[in-house]
Amino acid sequence: MAGTDALFERAARLPPGQRAAFLAWANQELVRREAVRKYPTAGALAMALDPTTVQTPDLEMIDRELAAAQHVRPEGEPAARLMISKPSQTGKSLRVAVWGTVHALMRHPDWRIIVVTHSEDLALTHSEAVRNIIRTFGTGARDSLTGAPLPDRLGIGIGKKSAASRWQLAGREGGLVAAGVGTALPGRPADYMLLDDLFAGMLQADSPAHRKQVRVWWDTVGSQRLGPQAPAVMIGTRWNEEDAHAYLLSLEPDRWRVLNFPAIAEPGLHDSLGREPGVQLVNPRGKTDWSAVRATKSERVWSSMYQGNPTPQDGTLFSIKWFNRWRLDREPPLYRRIVAIDPAETGKGDQAGIIAAGTDQYGGVVLTDDASGALSAAEWPRKACLLALRTGATEVVFEAYSAAVTYERTLKQAYKDLVAEAADLDKDGIVEGVRVPDERPFHVFPWKGDGNALVRSTGLRNAMSTGWCRVVRQKLATFEFMARTWMEGQHSPDRVSAAVVAYNYLSGGGDTGLADGAGSWGQMSDGLR
Repeated sequence: MAGTDALFERAARLPPGQRAAFLAWANQELVRREAVRKYPTAGALAMALDPTTVQTPDLEMIDRELAAAQHVRPEGEPAARLMISKPSQTGKSLRVAVWGTVHALMRHPDWRIIVVTHSEDLALTHSEAVRNIIRTFGTGARDSLTGAPLPDRLGIGIGKKSAASRWQLAGREGGLVAAGVGTALPGRPADYMLLDDLFAGMLQADSPAHRKQVRVWWDTVGSQRLGPQAPAVMIGTRWNEEDAHAYLLSLEPDRWRVLNFPAIAEPGLHDSLGREPGVQLVNPRGKTDWSAVRATKSERVWSSMYQGNPTPQDGTLFSIKWFNRWRLDREPPLYRRIVAIDPAETGKGDQAGIIAAGTDQYGGVVLTDDASGALSAAEWPRKACLLALRTGATEVVFEAYSAAVTYERTLKQAYKDLVAEAADLDKDGIVEGVRVPDERPFHVFPWKGDGNALVRSTGLRNAMSTGWCRVVRQKLATFEFMARTWMEGQHSPDRVSAAVVAYNYLSGGGDTGLADGAGSWGQMSDGLR
């Protein structure tokens, strides 16, 4: 206090104009410091200024973590990274993006803050809400009806030049820039950045092209705006297992502090509150029966929007229990072998599904091998032919919704190229450990099913659940993962599409009849035909 008294004594000797300016600044600063002391969190500030504010256990934890993230760390120590997910419409944006930003500016009035959302409109909405709170309760506030001055409760005020997209605090360096993801933000440094729902919904998050746009924006713009000591806070719905949350976590897995508040606590599901399974989240908007909400949603929507888990605990279309219950320890004798293909659509290194399968003595389908991957137009036909030779397949079957003639010609040419390669004196008729006969020992057939990918997969899913389609050991681990994480509304994984072709072709394609015994490769009359 002695230092403060001395400062005011010196100010008393200033010329009148300077003295008035200093006293106005000093009084504002005293109000700000008292507000920071009195309202240590965004929630405390919100409850003091807005009587309709409802505090809940999850919001209370968010308040503490947000205050810790906004704390200025010692030089050289990495700035905070905080990621928050909780059910939609339960107050996370209001608490973090609005009151959290007001509180951040109150604590750090020289912070230049950037708020980014999936659309400029939502970012502007947040900006206007923050600005209105400061105008209503901050320096220079006036009664909206009488124009009478109101007490300053924040110690910060809005500058004269103020637009919703960008504004600055009066007499301070700090302020706010609001932008939609994809905005260039040239010359806009950030001392603090808030990311709120970078995808507008599930359709955007499911789009590989849109996910790429968001990632490129973060890599080339968003992350470049942040200073070395600048915290970043991300809130939003976990729409997809490859969404922005997952991408940022993959870049800095040990740096992000992740908070998740599922609507209903489940075993094995991350719950920052540590609730017992079955305990429901308190909704600040009113009493909510989350079980009733769940009954009206698809499993994928429920898991993403309400549980913060874009992959349901046990999958939705395929269950891990099916694979484990019917898994084979070894490959049985098979009476018909095929290779099924979901071709790479562009031929530019996108995914092609290539699955080998056969039928056992009871007519069940066994998936034996997986050669799928990101393959070019020249690579996937070669891979399929080699797999057919390696497994003794008598038929290579490809999904033929487009370019059927081209795919068939490509596969046949790929085999001719293998024959030519095997004819090399150094090869001795062998390519990649497989002998290549001069005559192609398998037929090439197109296949088309009815309905969309989900409908076409019905038979495979039923067979997996009852043991009429099985896998061998862990040989198709990637296929299993893709199947278990595929959810309704998503694009069918290429490995799964190839398995659908294999199962449907073997279980119901053409005339079928059991042969007398297991066939050797190249004996076209053996097996089911």
